[in-house]
Amino acid sequence: MKIHRFITLLGVIGSLSIAVSAKNNNKSNQGKCWSKGLFKIPCCKKTDVVVRTTYDGEWGQEDNGKWCSLSKKSTRPVKDVPPEPLHSSIIDSIIDPAKDCDITSLVEGDSLAKEAPFRFGVGLTGTNLQVSTTVSEKMRDIIKHQFNSMTYTNLMKPLYILDKEGSIQNIKNGIQDPKLNFTSIVDGLEFAYKNGIHIRGHVLIWHTQTPDWFFNEGYTDDGKKVSPEVMESRLDSYIKQYLSFVQFNYPGVVDVWDVVNEAIEITDGQYDANTGWYTRTMLNNTPNPYYDMFGPDYVIKAFRIARKYALPNVKLVYNDFNTFQVWPHNKTQAIMDLAGILQKEDLIDGIGLQSYLGVTWPSLDEYFRGVERLATTGLELQITELTITAPDGDNWLEAQAEQYRDFFERLMKHVEEGYNIGSVTVFGLQDGYLFYASDSTKTRLLDHDLQKKPNFEAIMSILKSYKKNAYTEDINTEDTETDTETETDTETETEIKKKMNE
Repeated sequence: MKIHRFITLLGVIGSLSIAVSAKNNNKSNQGKCWSKGLFKIPCCKKTDVVVRTTYDGEWGQEDNGKWCSLSKKSTRPVKDVPPEPLHSSIIDSIIDPAKDCDITSLVEGDSLAKEAPFRFGVGLTGTNLQVSTTVSEKMRDIIKHQFNSMTYTNLMKPLYILDKEGSIQNIKNGIQDPKLNFTSIVDGLEFAYKNGIHIRGHVLIWHTQTPDWFFNEGYTDDGKKVSPEVMESRLDSYIKQYLSFVQFNYPGVVDVWDVVNEAIEITDGQYDANTGWYTRTMLNNTPNPYYDMFGPDYVIKAFRIARKYALPNVKLVYNDFNTFQVWPHNKTQAIMDLAGILQKEDLIDGIGLQSYLGVTWPSLDEYFRGVERLATTGLELQITELTITAPDGDNWLEAQAEQYRDFFERLMKHVEEGYNIGSVTVFGLQDGYLFYASDSTKTRLLDHDLQKKPNFEAIMSILKSYKKNAYTEDINTEDTETDTETETDTETETEIKKKMNE
């Protein structure tokens, strides 16, 4: 879908108002509230207290906690407008490998998203557009019914977004900013926008999948490393371009970002012991380029930049694996300590627990002890990449269903106890991914033919049971409140009658 945008100058010269008219059918400026027309964020009505200031304006929170705009106009410079999306010409030529699958049971009736008390998301497999989950019509239909959140497992990482040739051309044209290319994710963003599905932005900063040339002079493979000052400018431009593109063109879709991924290391010899949170200096003896450039400050720099450009209703998350681990050093505590540093500047909203669980390790007791400790930070917890290794044996499907049932039973007990679990994402749609010639994955909820596996049914059963219990508790609470009110009224009437008879 082509997006028509126009820029209108309002009031003082330099004020900015942008309406995405064809995309969201909003009237120009939404009756003078620029932020509602542009970002779907209303203007404040009951508050004038500035809670957060970003590149686009000043923001407050109404009594219900919802964000609202306090600025009469956007503070973004008029000329600083993100580009419109460019759609790939190859999408129409891609043959859906799932076209013959019968998905009736997955697009009718029970829905994981509707039963869950948190966002229920799915990972989008694929390392290029041709094999991305959202180019399959059948897979899109399943996602629309079963999930309300998606995470690209690869295509939103810097390795796939940063455009080397475009960046080199920028240098030739006297432009120092890196070039970004969003072509591989536009179809997914468009699909999510049309269907009210959210996307977790994964990930802005990760040492493992950031190209080396991003740190080099001229953006070339053999260039010398740039200075930290130049690199910080590049980092600022990269994050600004990225966030601005998705926020302008698809308002409300990408409302969570994994800002930094896996910055903590507890393997001896591969971390900085002086930071207080085991800052990763290398992984498997491969240096962390962000640490080499900035030292441990790269994490807080990234969060500061992200907070500057993110809209106020966009959550910023630190994401890591083995968040429960306490040996050979205490990773859980390190995550809490890092989160505490970021909280002092209001830079973080949540902690991402990747949640790769083996057959025997970690135990659920270990895993949920980590959940309980991380919850003491007061931050939202998001289970971001849930993957439970399938056991061996002929009855592995039934055994796997028990694994997922046990996990979700423990999880829902924590939800009942008030733990702030914001989302759960299973990291992939199906075993034997149909876009791949060979895929031996056995951890997902659907089989090679896009049919429900026993672990899907186990999760659904647990979610329904929780929902039923929650509903029953609500009814009982309402009945108790009604009884109390009735008793109070009766006592009052008795007192009045007594006084009348005296």
